Amino acid sequence: MLRTMAEIPPEPQKPPEDAAGTPETPLDAAAIIQWCVSILAATAWQSMGLIPHPDTKQIQRNLNDARLAIDSTAALVEVVKSHLPDKQRREVEALLTDLRVNFVEQQSKP
Repeated sequence: MLRTMAEIPPEPQKPPEDAAGTPETPLDAAAIIQWCVSILAATAWQSMGLIPHPDTKQIQRNLNDARLAIDSTAALVEVVKSHLPDKQRREVEALLTDLRVNFVEQQSKP
């Protein structure tokens, strides 16, 4: 199932911060890995040309970068999934599947 623009998050989610910009509560390793997954996923969507870069607002396709971001996401998901509750594990696995399906679709385009 291909993701639509409305379903793709525009930016990775950041951990909650206080007024000084430090995280409100210390993050455990699993939370940090999930944050990295969201950053890599956003990079993959951008590199596939499916969402604009948040700074430049430009759409740019670089499938080599997208592949690297997706492969890195897969590696992190493999490491963290056993530390996640079932719902979150299904969400990150679904995200990875969506990234892979969309990558194959983008590869077939000129």
